[in-house]
Amino acid sequence: MVRPRTFFDFTIADVSAGRVVFELFNDVVPKTVEKALSTGELGRSKYSDIPLHYKGSVVHRSVANFMIQGGDFTRGNGKGGESIYGEPFDDEDLTRPLDSEALLCMANKGPNTNGSQWFITLKDCPHLNGKHVVFGKVVSGFEIVKKISEIPTDEKSRPLQPVVISHCGELELRKVPPKAAPARGRSTSVSSTERKKKRRHSSDSRGSESESEDRRRKHKHRSKKDKEKGRSSKDRDRTKKKSRRSRSPADERDREGGGRATSPHEETLEELDARLEREEKERIAAARRKEIEEMKKRAADEGSSGGVRFKGRGRMKYRDPELDRRDRDEQRLRY
Repeated sequence: MVRPRTFFDFTIADVSAGRVVFELFNDVVPKTVEKALSTGELGRSKYSDIPLHYKGSVVHRSVANFMIQGGDFTRGNGKGGESIYGEPFDDEDLTRPLDSEALLCMANKGPNTNGSQWFITLKDCPHLNGKHVVFGKVVSGFEIVKKISEIPTDEKSRPLQPVVISHCGELELRKVPPKAAPARGRSTSVSSTERKKKRRHSSDSRGSESESEDRRRKHKHRSKKDKEKGRSSKDRDRTKKKSRRSRSPADERDREGGGRATSPHEETLEELDARLEREEKERIAAARRKEIEEMKKRAADEGSSGGVRFKGRGRMKYRDPELDRRDRDEQRLRY
């Protein structure tokens, strides 16, 4: 059984605050849930000649962290209200506890005095269990109820800004349209031909996918070969450059004069690396010999300066000529 849903559109100080949607427990309290006051379908009251609906009524009481109350569409101060049955009606079911926030309950003046006034809980109210009928709950827009409860009130808990139900009504449940049944006869053959076409198209697509995969593999293999060729050509160019760089002047003169190279065969990369390493060692050894010769020359100059050695930035230090002579002799023996 689908429970009905109704709504209240609230305004605060003539400014729209939003919509609150309720789900009504018509499977438990059908008489209390009768939603004529939300839809206004019963027209005007036979007793007071007032329209029987909540549109235009106010929230006349608000207690922070407890509840907000409304539904007095006759006087608007909590002393009026009228049920669709004319007279107050009896409590239908008092077994459901007020054990949470957002519950929609009937307000009354005592047992079996239900009219049109309602209240919405802001927290659980165990002290009201067995005294008020719970006939719905808020399923959407409870933040608007909290906003209303935060409005400042006077000493009688009446909001200082007017909170009005600008519109109310019942929400309709949309039904999903049924799917059309497939037609018989000729259309069946058409659908079978379409299925055959789809199968053929899927097989063609699979074939094209396999062909494209083969093309990708061939392209990948070809690109690998091209890369290897490029690497080998680069190695050859590098070898040629090194061989040109390592040629002696005599080889260059022989090449310019039309003579043949002295080497009987072309130098390999390993031979070239070994020769370059050998030349580098020879260059380091020559530089070392040159440095030793310069050190000897400096030592000889210091020995001929009369025992005085200049060191650093302007500082002088005495050296014994006999010690200098002994050091020079040791250096000659060492080298």
